[in-house]
Amino acid sequence: MITPRHRAGVVLSLLMTLVLVLTGCAQIPSRGPVGTAEPIGGTDAQPNYVFSPSGPTPGDSPEEIVRGFITAGTGVQDDYATAREFLTAEAAATWQPTARTLVYSAQPSVVPAGDDTAFSVQLEVDSVVDNSGIMTHMPESSTEEIDMTLTEVDGQWRIAQVPDGTVLESAQFRAIFAAQSLYFYNQTFTYAVPDVRWFVNRPGTTSAMVSALLDGPAPYLSGAVTSAFPPGAELSRQSVPVSSGSAKVDLTSTSVEGTDKATRRRMLEQITLTLDGLSTVNDVELTVDQAELDIGESSPDFTPATVDPGAGSTQVAVADDQLVYFEGTSVLPIGGMAALGGLIPVEPAMNLDGTRFAFLTEDSDELYEATTEQQLQLILRGTGLTRPSIDTEGWIWTVDQTESPQVVAVRAGSGGQDRRELSAEWLGDRQVHALRISRDGTRAAVVTGDSESASVFVAGVVRDSEGVPRGLGTPIRLQASVPVSEVDWSSERELLVAAPSETDPVEAQLLGLDGSQTTLKPLLGMTGFSAAPGDNSIYAETEDAVWMRLGTNWRAQSGQASDLSYPG
Repeated sequence: MITPRHRAGVVLSLLMTLVLVLTGCAQIPSRGPVGTAEPIGGTDAQPNYVFSPSGPTPGDSPEEIVRGFITAGTGVQDDYATAREFLTAEAAATWQPTARTLVYSAQPSVVPAGDDTAFSVQLEVDSVVDNSGIMTHMPESSTEEIDMTLTEVDGQWRIAQVPDGTVLESAQFRAIFAAQSLYFYNQTFTYAVPDVRWFVNRPGTTSAMVSALLDGPAPYLSGAVTSAFPPGAELSRQSVPVSSGSAKVDLTSTSVEGTDKATRRRMLEQITLTLDGLSTVNDVELTVDQAELDIGESSPDFTPATVDPGAGSTQVAVADDQLVYFEGTSVLPIGGMAALGGLIPVEPAMNLDGTRFAFLTEDSDELYEATTEQQLQLILRGTGLTRPSIDTEGWIWTVDQTESPQVVAVRAGSGGQDRRELSAEWLGDRQVHALRISRDGTRAAVVTGDSESASVFVAGVVRDSEGVPRGLGTPIRLQASVPVSEVDWSSERELLVAAPSETDPVEAQLLGLDGSQTTLKPLLGMTGFSAAPGDNSIYAETEDAVWMRLGTNWRAQSGQASDLSYPG
C-alpha cells in the first residue's frame, strides 16, 4: 500500500464550512422553513455540515411546490430524498440531481408560463458544474431558464417534468460541494498534475472521484496529461468502500490487462494522490475482481511522481544591467555568464537548475538565451514579445505579436534554429500580455485583453511523443476581481496576478483553479512580482525596493534588484 502524506487543517475546514452554510441560509429562495444544518454521516464522505430542507406540505400551491423543490436541492441526504418528494413518482425515479449544478448569486425568479401547471425558473448563472465535477465559469450576465410542468397527484400538486440537476446559491454551493484534485501525469510520469473538480459532500464521494479519474482528464487538459489507466478502465462495482481509513478500489480485469508492475504502481499512486484530499482516507488497497493486485515490492521502471514541484529559493533578476541571482536578501553574480556586450536585459527567465537563462531587450523585440558556460545567443526577433518562460523539457516560450498573437517555443541550446509556432486558435486577435508555463510543463497561464478587462486563461500544453510542444488546448477561464496584466504560478493549483503600476497602489490576487480569490494587501508602485510554492515565496518590486510577503504584510528586503523571477 502507498500511504498519502499527512493532512492538516480539518477542524478549520469544518468551521469555515459551517460559516458558509449559515451565511447561505439568508438567501435561499424558500417557501418556508429551511430546516437545520447537520453533519453528514458515512465512512467515505468529508465531514461537513449540510442543509436539511423541508418537504412539501398539504395544500401547497404550484408556485410553492416549485420554490420548495429549488430549496430542497440543498438536501443531499439519501440521494436528495426531500427534493424527490416534490416530484411525481415517475419523475422522482428518473431525475438525476448531480447531472448538472447551476450556481447563481442573484435570487432566481419563478415565472408562470401560460397556466398554473407550467413555470419557468429564470436565473443569472455564475458557473456550471457537470456530472464529472468539472466547473465552467460563465461569462458575466449569463442567464438560463429551467422549465417545469406540474400535475395533481391525489389532490396535491407535484412536478411531472423537470430537467436533471439542481440550482444553488454560491454560498450554498461551497457548503455542499468541495473542490478535490484528481491527479494525472505529465507524459514522462515525472510530475503528478492536479485536475480540480467539485464533488458533493456525501457518502459516495470516494467512488465518484475514482470513477471520474478513470474517465480521464478534463477537456482543457486533453493531450497535455496522461493516465496510468487505459481507456475504458472501470470499477467492478459502483462503490469504493472505506473501512478504518482504508479505501478498497476494485477494478475490472480488463482495466489492468497487459500492464506491467511499474504501470500498476502508478495506478495505485494515482488513486492514492487523488483520494488524499479526503480526510477519511489514509491508504488505498487496489484489487481486481476482489483479488489483490500484484504490484510487486519495487520496480526499476517506477519512480514516485513529484507533486507541486518546488522552485527553490534562488531567483534570477536584473541589477546594474546584468543578470544576477537573487536569494533571500542577497544579490549574487552568476558565475560563467557571458558579457552582455551592451545589451540591457529585462524580464529574464531561468531553468530549474539555474544554468540557462532567457531575457528580452528593452523594446521587447529581441529574445536572447544565455548559459553559465559563457554562451549568449539571439534566438528570436519579434514585436511585443512577452516575458519568456522555460519549461521542464527545455523549451523557451514567448508570444510574438508582430501581426496576430503567435505562441512561439524555441528549443534551448538550438541557437534559435529549432523554433515552433504553436497552434492556439482560441487566442484569435486578442492582445497577449503574459504567458507562463507551469513548473510541471503541462499548462500555460495566459493573460489577454487590457488590464481593466483582462482575461486569465489556463490551457493544456499539447506535446508529441518526444515532448515537443504542438499547441495550447482549449482553455478554462479564471475570474479575477482586480486589474490584471501579469501572471505567475504560485503553486500547482494557484496563480498570482496583478497589473503593475509605478504610481498607483497595486493589489495582487491569488486565483485558485477552484475559482477561489485571495486579494493581497496593496503595495504602492508595485512594478513587478514573482511567486513559487512554499512559505514566504511571494516577492514584489517597487522602484526603490524589493518586498517579500510576510504573513499578510509586505516587508522590504535589503537586496536591490528588479524583474525577479523564480525558475520556470
